Amino acid sequence: MLTARGISKTYKTGEIACPALRDTTITIAAGEFSALCGPSGSGKTTLLNILGCIDSSDSGELFLDGKPLAASGKDAMARIRRENFGFIFQTYNLIPVLSVYENVALPLTLLGRKEGVRDAVMAMLEKVGLTGMENRRPAQLSGGQQQRVSVARALVKHPRIVFADEPTANLDSETGEGVINLMREINRAQGTAFLFSTHDRQIMEHAARLIRIRDGRIEEETT
Repeated sequence: MLTARGISKTYKTGEIACPALRDTTITIAAGEFSALCGPSGSGKTTLLNILGCIDSSDSGELFLDGKPLAASGKDAMARIRRENFGFIFQTYNLIPVLSVYENVALPLTLLGRKEGVRDAVMAMLEKVGLTGMENRRPAQLSGGQQQRVSVARALVKHPRIVFADEPTANLDSETGEGVINLMREINRAQGTAFLFSTHDRQIMEHAARLIRIRDGRIEEETT
């Protein structure tokens, strides 16, 4: 479904060049539940952002359903991102002035959807165990509840792939396990593919495929 070939990315701080990815190739298939593993600074988040069309590479090619995305302009890439991908962040990235309902509805609003929005949002809140909390603000929720809101927000538009960047890093082990189980259930029920950036052993144990990355290069893949 999604393939990156020969991806390289270097960040520059003044005259210092810091390679983040080096000639990296990876394919994400429909419905898979995979973890991108490696130490801090290994290139996990950079690769996730490039695959999700949040960032661009210095070289290499990105394909969606076999079609190259290199020639796509900024607006086209934003549309591809909105229509195909969902994102779950380590720090939740919820909008503090919006209610739980409004945060989850936001992706549908950005897609221009007007019909069935309330039903879709309320159904997703029920699925993640947040029924009755739709009018609360993020500050009124625990860390685990905020992460469940971010899961609902990522999934409400039924994306083909969800990119999750260290989604359990700010959660205790019990809460983290609950969030992982929730995402695994949705993966099985809806066929949504998940790619995690993580060094959390809980996620690694649940993943059907482990992709190990170090110093910007994929070293090993195991299933």
